[in-house]
Amino acid sequence: MSNTTDTPLVATRWVEIGLASFTAALGGIVMFGAIEIGIGWGDAGPQAGYFPFYIGLLMSAASVGNLILALLRTPAMSAAFVSRQAFGQVLAVFVPIALYVIAMPFTGIYLASAVFIAWFMWRDRQRSKPYGIVTVAAFSCGAALASYLIFALWFKVPLDSGVLGDLVAVAGGALR
Repeated sequence: MSNTTDTPLVATRWVEIGLASFTAALGGIVMFGAIEIGIGWGDAGPQAGYFPFYIGLLMSAASVGNLILALLRTPAMSAAFVSRQAFGQVLAVFVPIALYVIAMPFTGIYLASAVFIAWFMWRDRQRSKPYGIVTVAAFSCGAALASYLIFALWFKVPLDSGVLGDLVAVAGGALR
């Protein structure tokens, strides 16, 4: 899937070391929290932190084992984890999704979804079918309208309209 001539962005070793360190620290946090609420055995059985402590201990021990293996297996860990081209493809999808999530509290789910769908249709029109602006607008606005009709009107579960939607509702109420 990735081009063999494409330069590696990060080696597998560093991803393994980073992930093992993160999960070991997470296990340590679990153990610390469990100790605070008690890990002993009481009259009624184990205290609330008993099982979480041992799960955190097992998680940390396994992570330290993975860390040691990542440090010892030199040839296998020098392989590329991800290439620059593959990472660029991931970012081409991740960045619009992140912007979509960030925009939702302000624009509401309907407008954010319409823009999100329109962006991907417009961006991908060169790769697949040549969508025109009318087709892009019809599908993106139609999907947002269908979501509104299905959730807000049919199921009576209104989705968040965001700050922008609240302003429109206030302006609409002032005009009456």
